[in-house]
Amino acid sequence: MDSLRLSGQQVRDENINACLSVFDIVKTSLGPVSFDKMIINELGDITFTNDGANILRRMEINHPAARILVGLSCQQDEEIGDGTTSVVMIACELLKRANNLIKKKIHPSIIISAYRLAMCHSCSIIREKLCIPINLVDSNILLSTAKTSLSSKIAGFNSKKFAILALHAVKSVQILERKGEKSLCQIKAINFIKIHGNSINKSCVFDGCALEYQKASALMANYLAPVKIACLNFELKVSKPRLGVRIQNQNPSEIKKIYSKEIELIIFYVKKMIKTGINLIFTSKGIDDFIIKYLIKNGIIAVRRTSNDSLKKIALVTGSKVQNTIQQTAFRLDFDSTWIGEAEELFEQEIALTNVVLIRGCRFCPASSVIIRGATGFLLEEIAQSLYDAIYMVKRAIEGNKLITGGGSVETNLCVSLEKLASSIPTREQLGILEFAEALLVIPKMLSINAGLNHTEILSKIKILHSASHNLKFLQFKYFGIDLLAGKIVNHLHTGVIEPAISKIKCIQIATEAAITLLRIDDLIFSKNNKK
Repeated sequence: MDSLRLSGQQVRDENINACLSVFDIVKTSLGPVSFDKMIINELGDITFTNDGANILRRMEINHPAARILVGLSCQQDEEIGDGTTSVVMIACELLKRANNLIKKKIHPSIIISAYRLAMCHSCSIIREKLCIPINLVDSNILLSTAKTSLSSKIAGFNSKKFAILALHAVKSVQILERKGEKSLCQIKAINFIKIHGNSINKSCVFDGCALEYQKASALMANYLAPVKIACLNFELKVSKPRLGVRIQNQNPSEIKKIYSKEIELIIFYVKKMIKTGINLIFTSKGIDDFIIKYLIKNGIIAVRRTSNDSLKKIALVTGSKVQNTIQQTAFRLDFDSTWIGEAEELFEQEIALTNVVLIRGCRFCPASSVIIRGATGFLLEEIAQSLYDAIYMVKRAIEGNKLITGGGSVETNLCVSLEKLASSIPTREQLGILEFAEALLVIPKMLSINAGLNHTEILSKIKILHSASHNLKFLQFKYFGIDLLAGKIVNHLHTGVIEPAISKIKCIQIATEAAITLLRIDDLIFSKNNKK
């Protein structure tokens, strides 16, 4: 036989052990009182981080089951912006408990059915019973949402400052629909500028589009108002012949005529651009010196070698359309104005010896830029990632209009609800539902352990409170969770430890799907070519 095959309990044990090794790495990075990881790549670069998504992306994982787990958990970071560590922990706990049931002769299909039922019940409980009423969602609540996200990151030591920055950035790009009943936040219109030097407390938000580029020439104007923008994805210079293309002409005067004709053609297109009223040009390529002189003469500002991402962002917020070839750019006198971006003003500013181009009053979409200051590149990257996560959480809170409390309160309440559900089911699925309920407690358990608290005592007390919350007289108990700094159980609706409901719902859904995906595997086959 030309392949190696592992099947049954053997492959299941191997897959779960691989996933548990990932769990052991990230479990101490959960919560505001957590530990950092030092990651060294193959080039010797050192990274310190406690962000779950960052850790998982930088780890070199070879086992296929662990790669599946990491891939699914990273969906949480892409869709919600936070909660990656929680996905890994819940998924691994579900796998471990499912494996124990399988060893007790419970069929995997029954466990999978029970897990799906428990997941659906948990999501419905969050939506119907655990969400904070909509009329409580105001700026203070949104600020608390950002602070909750930042508390477990490197920016947590000054969470109030960065929470204000995150809220300001999101509010800058918030768009209300016609009746004002629903809000949309265009997060793509938020730009991050990282500038070395000064304290991180000097970070700020600019209402507009900020770009870390400088003008093509110092002789160009520093201020423009109003601004008409062209976004070009080609070079304004005499292009070199492609590889293998040669001009066979031995007459120098003829070659000079060809070169002059190319220059005239470029100037011809530039003149047509000027006639349309364009006074600002962004290009991702180079610009010839004679074109720069011509632009200076006509009072036009040009910024060259702009990245493709920046070019797309400028086009998004100003309403411009990126032109990819000079032939596509048919700048006629009756040029369609929808291809030209517009803004109120442009000016250039120097921040710590770095030239920044600032565009304010963009026509098509409100824009915002977060200017981050810091001593090292590592610190700037971590602060930027922390702010991005907080911004995404505020966006989800605004768009979803539903929030829940943190500190393990939701997981504990779900555990109590699932135990009641399991007692009403006469079939063997109740065993899987009970294990699902206990698996959710891994979040408050690890939060307590990382904070150095007695997790057994904490969990028993919090379960009693949430059991009582099913009585209308003690309904407020459903908001009680662990205050890790004070080491006691408090009402997190008052302390402001809250997060979007969609974050917890997606976390449970993705963790359950990851566990089910791996539980359905009963064969692992290595082909002969892949066997080492």
